[in-house]
Amino acid sequence: MAASIKGGVGKSTLVSCLAIYWMQAGKSVGLIDTDPNKTLTRWHEKGGALSKAVLRTELDEHAISERIEEMSSANDLTLVDCAGFGNQAMIFAIGNADLVLIPTMVDEASIYEALRTRKVVSNTSTIAKRKIPARAVLVRVKRSSVAKHARGQLEQLGAEPLDSELADRAVFQEATFHGSSPTDTASSSKAAEEVRRLAKEVEAVRW
Repeated sequence: MAASIKGGVGKSTLVSCLAIYWMQAGKSVGLIDTDPNKTLTRWHEKGGALSKAVLRTELDEHAISERIEEMSSANDLTLVDCAGFGNQAMIFAIGNADLVLIPTMVDEASIYEALRTRKVVSNTSTIAKRKIPARAVLVRVKRSSVAKHARGQLEQLGAEPLDSELADRAVFQEATFHGSSPTDTASSSKAAEEVRRLAKEVEAVRW
C-alpha cells in the first residue's frame, strides 16, 4: 500500500505505476482507493492500462479490512491508495498491509511528514502485534545532490528509503491523463526504467 500523511506526494502515481508493471508481468492486481478525492478511481476510469486491474472505491473506513481481504483472496497482489491525511481508514489499511510504501519528495516538510507516517506504521505494528515493514520512496526528484541529502536524512532518522527513486519527469504527469504508466506509454524511457527498478526492489523486500 501507499500511504503518507502529506497530500500531493505521488501516492496514486506510485500505485498505478506499480500496478501496471505487475500486470504486464502477468500478475493479477486488485486496487483499493480509500481517498475521498478518488484520484486513482478517476485514472482507472480513463480506459488505459490501469483499467485492466479490478478496482474498488471504499470510503467506509469500517469496511477497509473486509475489502482488502476480499481483493487479496482474488488477486496475486492488492494495492491500496490512502488519503493524504491521517485517518482511521489509513490505520486499518496499514494494519492489513504486508508492506507500506511512503512516497517522499525531497524537501524538509515532506521528510518530516514521511517520518510522521512512519511513526503511524510503527504504532499500528504495536497494536497489531506484528512487524509491518515500511519503506520511504523518493519521488519527483529534480536534483541528485538534493536527493542524496534527503536520503541521508531519511536513513539517519530510520525511514529506510529504497535505493530506487522516481525523477520529476513529464511522462509521469502525462500518463495520469490516460490512466497509464511510462512502462506502457514510453517503455524505453528513463521513467519506465525507474518504475521497473522500483518494482523489482519492492519485490525483493516483499517476497
